[in-house]
Formats: sequence, structure tokens, C-alpha cells
Amino acid sequence: MTIFLLLLGAALIYLVQDRLYARRWSQGLGVSIRFPKQVVVEGETASLVEVITNAKRLPLPILHVKFQISRNLRFGGDDNTSVSDLSYRHDIFSILFYQKITRTLEFQCTKRGFYAIDRANLVATNLFLSRSMVKSVKQNAYMYVYPRTVSTESIDLPFKKAMGTLLSKRYLFEDPFEFRGIRDYEITDPMNSINWKATAKTGDLMVNVHHSTLSQEAVIFLDLQDDTLWKYENLHEMAIRIAASFAIRFLEQSIPTRILCNGKDQITKEIVQVPVGNGRRQMDAINESLSRIDLSQDPVPCTEQMAEELANMGNRHPYYILIGNSFGHQRKEYLKQLADLGSGAMWIALCEKNQEIPTSSSDNLEIVKWEVQHEI
Repeated sequence: MTIFLLLLGAALIYLVQDRLYARRWSQGLGVSIRFPKQVVVEGETASLVEVITNAKRLPLPILHVKFQISRNLRFGGDDNTSVSDLSYRHDIFSILFYQKITRTLEFQCTKRGFYAIDRANLVATNLFLSRSMVKSVKQNAYMYVYPRTVSTESIDLPFKKAMGTLLSKRYLFEDPFEFRGIRDYEITDPMNSINWKATAKTGDLMVNVHHSTLSQEAVIFLDLQDDTLWKYENLHEMAIRIAASFAIRFLEQSIPTRILCNGKDQITKEIVQVPVGNGRRQMDAINESLSRIDLSQDPVPCTEQMAEELANMGNRHPYYILIGNSFGHQRKEYLKQLADLGSGAMWIALCEKNQEIPTSSSDNLEIVKWEVQHEI
């Protein structure tokens, strides 16, 4: 009789707790996943914070928290991550009543990108581990991994050449209606620039100096198209880093900069274009756009963007930089036209070791060979 009563009591306890957990296990249960730093640079170490809150009197002996994220965020030395096309995190907690658990996970940012966690799946058990309850919780965790910049010694020379061209042509186009001052006459000055009143007053030839109509603007064409069916992802990633490096250098020199890329945005699915701007906000806008380039989407032809730029150039005279590993003749012709109408141009020709690149036949167009080591 005693054994029967014990079994009956155990059965009642089991049924009561089973029904209680089935109805109330998720009440007062909160799960928050966030990135403490929403902006890091490729190659840096970052962290992810999980916060589990159980605001009720019902403990959860086993709680599984599962979510997925890109494998480009590498969690080191952790058995709770399964990696395939994505990284699948599976963390296990045991949480008492009215308890809060915070766990911080470190990872390596191996590749630039925009990474988000929009959902976490919860699986809990009752006291006897005989029933599993499942719930999905929305999350809003995201992080930008900016492309890293290239080494200083690699970019110094081409950047100085670009800046030299920009500065040398600063006063090439003068606006006769924008008076800037008076200076001594030089043999290269036209006769109609002589200020005769100032000449009579000083006894020496003096000339008027006008403000420049030249827009000191840098335009970076980021070409992510391949000449063959083979996709050279390592070259494209280097092209993105070089574009970021040039943009940062120009903006540090207060040169308004814009980006015209034929690659597509992973969120909007539209081609990546950053309007001209200056300052810190422009630097962030460019880095965010470059981070979100999705190389799995087919780019549009770069020559279409060049043709559109030629058609809409107007009175602007930008300096152009083309960065890419495609060497079609049409690209060169378009870039030469842009260089002649603008302030000049530079072609950063990305290639693998011993690969031939085009040569320049124009004083306004400089072609720089940039060898990229093949990544295995």
C-alpha cells in the first residue's frame, strides 16, 4: 500500500510539473543577444553577449539557446559551434528562479561584412527532462566589419601621385567672376589677366588671380567584374581594401570623395554607390557600403557606370581612380576620356604574380600594377 501511495504521489507530482512547465515555462523568460561593439575592422577580435533572464518562480533545469551566424566570425576553442555554410551556436544553460545569466563570447572577424542575428531558438525541459518546449525569439543584433586598410608602404606612392595631380591642377580652371587677389606677373600669364591700375600704382606688372572652378573631388570606381567565368574573390577583397584605403586618405586631406561600385549590396540588392561627401560621416558611409558588398551577386558592367559618368560630368573636373582586375580595352578607353576631361586618372590594376597588365598611352592616365598573392 505504501509503495502504491508513493507511486501515486510521484505520478501526481510528475503530471502537475509537466502541466505547469507546459503552460508557464516561457513566462518571464528573456533572451537578449547583442554585439557590444557594432563597428570593428577586419582581422580584429570582437565579442558577443548573451543575457538570459528568468523572472518567475519556475526554474529551468536545462535551457538550450540556438542561433546561427556567418562562419566568417570564428569562435575559437568552442565545442558549442557547428560550422558548415554558417556557424550554428548551441549554448546550454541551467537557470534558477529570478536569475539573470550573462555570458560573453569572443570571436575573430576573419572577413569584412555586415553580420546580423535576427532570431534565437529556445528549447527547455521540465524537471524530469521528459518534455521539450520550443520557442523562437526575435533579436536585433548586428555588426559592421569594415575592410582593413592596406599597408602604408603599398599605398603611399600611388596616393602621393594622385594628390600631386590634384594639387597641380587646383588652379587650372579659373572663374573670371570670382576674384581672389593680385600677384606679380609671370611670363606664362595671359595679357588679359594684367591689372593695369595695380601695375600703374606699383610700377611693376601685376595680374589678377581668380578662384578655381576645379572641383577637388575624387571618384573611385570599384570594379568587381571578372574577365572569365572564374571568380577571383581574393582580388576583389583586395580591391575593396584598396578602395577603403584611398577613400580614407582623400578624406583625411579634406578631398570630397565618392564611390561608384558595380557590385551589389547584400541588403538592398542594388549596386553600391556612395554620393560625394566629406568628413567623418562620409568615411563611415563609405566603410559601411564597402562592408555590405555581396560578391555572390553578379556585378553590372563597369563600363556602363563610366559611360554614365561621362554623360553627366558637366563642369566638374574630378580625379578618377579605377580599381579592379579586369583589363578590357573598353575600360581603358572610357578611363582615358574621363582622365582627359577631368583632372586625370589612375588605374590600380590588380593581378596575380607575373600577369601582364595594360600600358598607358596618355599623360593624364597612370596605370599602377598591384600584385596580389594567391590565397589558398
